[in-house]
Amino acid sequence: MLEKDFVVENEMGLHARPAAKFIKVANSYKSDVFVIKDGKVGNGKSLLSILSLGIYKGCKFKVQVVGPDEAEALCGITKLITNNFEE
Repeated sequence: MLEKDFVVENEMGLHARPAAKFIKVANSYKSDVFVIKDGKVGNGKSLLSILSLGIYKGCKFKVQVVGPDEAEALCGITKLITNNFEE
């Protein structure tokens, strides 16, 4: 299991478009991906689950990855987030 903390820099937060990009990246790996904010855990491969966490600009959240390609998955997700969801 690997975990990493992030802070959303995107002006609109983790709304539908960046969340869709997030799940597209997460779904490209075999590992399970979880998004954790304020003790609530969301499935990182589910748009509704991510949106229900209410992650806005400046919010801190954690990404947890569990599975056979967890290092690669966390690297891919980190790249997406640090590139501001390519927006």
